[in-house]
Amino acid sequence: MKKTSVSIALLALAGAASAQSSVTLFGIADVGVSYYSLKSTNVGAVTPARPQSITLSQTAMTSGNWVPSRWGFRGTEDLGGGLSAGFWIEQSLNVDDGSQPLYSRRSTVSLTGRLGEIRLGRDLSPTFWSDTVTDPFLNSGVGANLIGMVNARLAVFTALPGGGLLAGPTGGPANYIFVNNAINYFTPNSLGGFFGQLSMNFPENTKSSDQPDSPSKRGAYYGGRAGWANDKLDIAGSYTVSTALDASPPFATPLTDTQVSTLNLTATYDFGFMKLHGELSRATNDSRVIVAGASTKTSADYDGAMIGVTVPVGPMRVRSSYGYVKYSTDAPALSVRNQDASISKFSLGMTYNLSKRTLLYATGAWTHISDGQNNPTVIGVPPQTSGAYPAVVGYAPRAATGYDLGIAHSF
Repeated sequence: MKKTSVSIALLALAGAASAQSSVTLFGIADVGVSYYSLKSTNVGAVTPARPQSITLSQTAMTSGNWVPSRWGFRGTEDLGGGLSAGFWIEQSLNVDDGSQPLYSRRSTVSLTGRLGEIRLGRDLSPTFWSDTVTDPFLNSGVGANLIGMVNARLAVFTALPGGGLLAGPTGGPANYIFVNNAINYFTPNSLGGFFGQLSMNFPENTKSSDQPDSPSKRGAYYGGRAGWANDKLDIAGSYTVSTALDASPPFATPLTDTQVSTLNLTATYDFGFMKLHGELSRATNDSRVIVAGASTKTSADYDGAMIGVTVPVGPMRVRSSYGYVKYSTDAPALSVRNQDASISKFSLGMTYNLSKRTLLYATGAWTHISDGQNNPTVIGVPPQTSGAYPAVVGYAPRAATGYDLGIAHSF
């Protein structure tokens, strides 16, 4: 990716005229046309007002189908002795309508030396790194890694009981893509191919002297990622824990505690004529509910697998993947005998490089859902709809189709 760099001779705030510094303006503009379709079937009585099936569909101009559109600035300053300081400020952008989402992307300040890098601020999580770098479709658009999309929906769903994504200074944090108020350590590039990341954050909740469980751990996050890579093989594993809800009387609802832990193993191998991609993952949602003074703990697992391939053909890359996620829970059955659900997705697409900075892309994805009515908030909504189609009450989501056709330009 070609960048535009501006050399800076003097940093007034730093007061170090002899230091070597640079600032880079960068970004990606990605826009295309997408089609989404979701079919749901009636799980109750069929009546004239409630037909056997309902199909929702939409054609739209969309942004960020190959990679999320964004713009930003980053810079470094050589402090001498092998030490450097850096910053990275990045903002999301919707190219289709020119709007900018209310949240920013990465915003960090860092120190890098022989022992590695310490990075402070809002940054990508280890789990998202694993789901994205392993995916032939880079975890974006209709072809995105099914494991990653389920992880994202799970994070949002578990955050909502605590106040929603934009409620309060902690934002009801999802902690899947980005983690706020984070401290990250990255190992140096001199370990013979071994690499690692350790991550934690400050949930920044208020401590109250009259509350024994204060401060709340809501929004707390910790985890890490480690692996080894050479020119052909890249293998890694990550483990993270995010506290979505931690309430205490008198403010507690029946749902008082929710914690999501995610473990994954990823690998890619490049044969030259073909690159293989693979991932195994388990996300566990542990919750505690208090009803009539009795505390009950429940656990739900999302077990996933993904296999993919990328085949280079001149300036073109043919990409394909198959993903599967199985939901199971030990919660007491209320109205259904089988509480499990599962979702699978086959994706096929291509990218064509017009230059080093510009490419065309076309992707199709076909999704099948089993027992989606048992988990309509995560499994029941196909990832490629991006939450546009909520589950219809009394209907089970069964099948979905999505297509993207667009262009991406980096600068």
